[in-house]
Amino acid sequence: MKRITAIAALMLIFALVLSGCGGDPGTTKAPATQTQTNSGKQESTKANQQTSSMPAAQPDNSQEETPYVPDYTIPEPWTQDYQNSLTDRIPFSVDLAAGWEYRDLSVNDMHRRITVTYEMESSVIPEDPCYTYFRVDIIGDGMYAETVAVGREFFDESTTEYVRSEEPEMISMELFEYDFVAYTYKGKDKDYIVCSIPAGWEPNSSTMVIATDMGKLLADFEVDKSNQVTLQGDDTGKYMDYGKNTNFFSFGEDYITYLQVSQRVDGVTYLKEYALTIENDEITSAETGKTYTTTDPVPDLPGIALH
Repeated sequence: MKRITAIAALMLIFALVLSGCGGDPGTTKAPATQTQTNSGKQESTKANQQTSSMPAAQPDNSQEETPYVPDYTIPEPWTQDYQNSLTDRIPFSVDLAAGWEYRDLSVNDMHRRITVTYEMESSVIPEDPCYTYFRVDIIGDGMYAETVAVGREFFDESTTEYVRSEEPEMISMELFEYDFVAYTYKGKDKDYIVCSIPAGWEPNSSTMVIATDMGKLLADFEVDKSNQVTLQGDDTGKYMDYGKNTNFFSFGEDYITYLQVSQRVDGVTYLKEYALTIENDEITSAETGKTYTTTDPVPDLPGIALH
């Protein structure tokens, strides 16, 4: 009995020793594999935290920058055979710049300058008649220089003397002066340019030109004023130039009119007045109801030439 009791006591002591082995009985030791896994997670978390503190990498979508270039493009000129061929009438043999003059206008809030340039052939100076070629251009911002008329100005006696007495390279003239007139005409849709010059292609002629603000020639009217014509009718003065020659056309900011022969009876010539209106670059003509008369010979009047 004592022997059994002693054995039982030894077994109890042995069990107590085994249960207390490895440290504090209240502490549970994690398996080694779990400890390694948690440690890896912690290291991974730290790495992720360090990575997240840096800006995220963005895809490289950058392209080479193109420098800004202002658009100075001017619209291409229209195709108009008559206007484009005007300068061909001035020969290549011109070799003297003989002067120029101009008129400035505001057209549709844009600055426009109407210029007349005189060019001569030196071989013509000793000849009779003596004359210069002229070219009428419209120039301004945002447009090409456009020629709207060409012709010849035949010199009077005093001008001929000046040209022949001056060194050719020193010649400089303003020939048209008071009869070079330009207006901004108020069309139905926008402004247009109308101007006149006391010359044409033949001696004793005068020309009226109508164009858009970009220098597109819409119409011209060249008349022979070699005859001294005195008109009877309403406000005949508007049809006379500075030298009291009858031009058979007149214009201002709000009107453009011209005269046409309607009949000749018993030595009296009757001329009807027509008024022009412009809209969308189109010109229309209508009678005003006014009639002028004269007993002087009146040249043939070709009327307005539309282009």
